[in-house]
Amino acid sequence: MKEFQLIKKFFKPLTKNQSAARELADDVAQISDLVISKDMFVEDVHFLRADGGFKIASKLLRTNLSDLASSGSTPLCYMLGFSKNKNTDEKFLRDFARGLKSVQDEFDLYLIGGDTVTSEKLFFSVTIFGKTKNAKVLSRNAAKDEDLIYVSGSIGDAFLGRVHKTSEYFLNRHFFPTPRIELGKKLLEKNLAKCAIDVSDGLLADLQHLCTASKLKAEIHLEKIPLSPLAKNPLELLSSGDDYELIFSVNPKNQKKISTLAKQMKLDLTCIGKFTAAKKCEVILLDRGKKIKLNKLGYEH
Repeated sequence: MKEFQLIKKFFKPLTKNQSAARELADDVAQISDLVISKDMFVEDVHFLRADGGFKIASKLLRTNLSDLASSGSTPLCYMLGFSKNKNTDEKFLRDFARGLKSVQDEFDLYLIGGDTVTSEKLFFSVTIFGKTKNAKVLSRNAAKDEDLIYVSGSIGDAFLGRVHKTSEYFLNRHFFPTPRIELGKKLLEKNLAKCAIDVSDGLLADLQHLCTASKLKAEIHLEKIPLSPLAKNPLELLSSGDDYELIFSVNPKNQKKISTLAKQMKLDLTCIGKFTAAKKCEVILLDRGKKIKLNKLGYEH
């Protein structure tokens, strides 16, 4: 059973339709002005033991921050759960703590508690808390018919770093992704977007999540998607994930304001297509007007 089927069947009923749970459709929960998200990292799935404590901790916390970015909230604090075993020596723990501190210092948040256990494989769990003004957040279900689809930065760099290990730049994009905290906040504060998601499972897969939640179809253009010039197989990059850029919807009347914001932030914000009303909530990928068959959208949990 796929992740979202599992959530809908077994766990959505446990929310008792409380608004804080946001129908389990977003990356965050919300209690008044407090925004909460939780993620897990498992050895040999999300990281390798050989990556070392510093890199593992850095990516762990940065990817959790990315969930806050997709809601437009400001980081506050976090809780940490993790396992240890006979191979978890003092050097690993020292490097792990150092990795957490480097991210804390950059994004101004702090640790408030957690738990540890012993297990054969390592795993880490973070529950992160953010705050938002006026109890407003960006949401997956808020895209509208005719909204434009934008993406920040570039897509596929993390994949190139993970698989091909081509350069220090791509390796850093894999191990040290940049959560777009400021972008999410600006989009919300300036009322430039109401719908957003971060690219974790793959651009196509995460865009599909927006389509499903907002009950719309998305048409995007391959030639408009910001990909690395080193990309030999663009489709592979579109479904690879780990970019932690933001996909967000924009009313066409706000295009000029988005261009201005991109210049102010010195961050590429690229329009790659638009949402339209349709009976089937799906992602349509076009290559200079020709529809491309999609066999894989992205990572499935």
